[in-house]
Amino acid sequence: MNYFWWTANLGVVPLFLLAAFLLAPAALCFCLRRFSVTAVLDAIWFSRDRYRLYIDLKLLNVATSLVFVKIFLLIPSASFAANSPKDIILAKGEQREIELETLRNFSVGNPEVISYKFLPKQGKLLLKGKKVGFTDVIVWTKNGKETFSLYVLSKQKFLKTFQLADALKNLNLEIDIKGPVMTASGTLSDFSDYLYLQKIKGQFQDQVFFKITLDPALRNHIVGQIYKKLYANGFSSVTCQVDWLDVLCFYEGTQNENLLKQLSGFYRVTFIQQDSRLRHKNYRLKLKLIQLERMDGKEIHLGMDAFQTTVGDLFDFGIRKLIDKNSVFLQKSQLDLSTLAEPELIVNLTTPQLIEIGSQIPYQNIAQQGSTVIAPIDWKFAGLKIKTKITESFGKLLLEYETEFSRPIGQSINGSKEISSALLDVGVPLKIFQIGFQTNSRDRKGIPLLSDIPILKHLFESKSDQATYKQIYGYVVLEAVE
Repeated sequence: MNYFWWTANLGVVPLFLLAAFLLAPAALCFCLRRFSVTAVLDAIWFSRDRYRLYIDLKLLNVATSLVFVKIFLLIPSASFAANSPKDIILAKGEQREIELETLRNFSVGNPEVISYKFLPKQGKLLLKGKKVGFTDVIVWTKNGKETFSLYVLSKQKFLKTFQLADALKNLNLEIDIKGPVMTASGTLSDFSDYLYLQKIKGQFQDQVFFKITLDPALRNHIVGQIYKKLYANGFSSVTCQVDWLDVLCFYEGTQNENLLKQLSGFYRVTFIQQDSRLRHKNYRLKLKLIQLERMDGKEIHLGMDAFQTTVGDLFDFGIRKLIDKNSVFLQKSQLDLSTLAEPELIVNLTTPQLIEIGSQIPYQNIAQQGSTVIAPIDWKFAGLKIKTKITESFGKLLLEYETEFSRPIGQSINGSKEISSALLDVGVPLKIFQIGFQTNSRDRKGIPLLSDIPILKHLFESKSDQATYKQIYGYVVLEAVE
């Protein structure tokens, strides 16, 4: 006979299923209770060695648990230490709420700057700007200590600060505000943004620290335009460098104020004049004074370029080679070529030089004062004077020269004067002046003694007038003295 026939309907009959559902928690609790009692009774019968092992394992478990507890407690404090103090900027009279639900205590560094009120039920700390200045607020919560940095600004300063911050953010820059002072960082790639930011920098350079770099393409565009315009206007030595947002350009030479002012205003570039490297050298100034003379008195309508030679040959080999190469041409043209002078000077920049080729001629001036006849003698120079001065201009050497040519005509000295300048390249000869003039000479020849007889001298003498046209050329070359 089967006494357990009723167990077949436990999972089918609804009444049995409901009873199992209601009695399941009680049954589970009863099982756990029996297990705990059994564990306690078993522990009583442990031997002394097993008891010691049990105690050691229990202590190890407790120690391990304490280590894990300490680690989990340190995690919030470590994350808090990694955060920087919070910055709060208030306008004078403005209020701000800080939500601190677990606030235990707080301390205000400078109570004269802000007024405060704690609302424990709402878990909020109410702050109000009272006076322009700075203070810190330290709060203690169950998570640890937290520091707030509070800046109180005037309403006008507060408005300008945040307007400036918004303007800089529109340029895709990162802004870090510390009270009235802020730091802008980022990279600029647009030229219009560069000009706009330069304008802001000029107005707020004491309030904003600019850690902004220029994109390589924008930097090359600005520096390239500076190089192009300065070189096109005679500057020979220009160096530009970019330091964050500042573009500094160093140049040598005489300052072109109008050009530099225009470029500085448009591209926002700072120009700095450097001491020229050319100033710290000595130079040798060589001059060649060549005379071309035509004996028939006709004007000379050709220059030295008509000869089969170069100006460099004139300094390297002298006038002799020039005559030898052009002897036939000189004879047919009735020309005589000669050297007047070949002066050489050791010079440096900004020091004037003077060369005189000629002599002092005495002239007697006769004058009468009452019954006394006065005949003083005046000395006048006749010849060629050359004044030179070498300066530095736009990174090049500028030769400023003055030529004064004079010759005696009758009882006076007549001549001409010329003032000019020219840029020199070291080692390259250059023609700097050309002077043309005509001389007339009268020659009287006769038989000795007879030519002195008042009436007969005209029968025994001859007269001749001779006109000569002369051309004087001045060449110069500058050499560096090592």
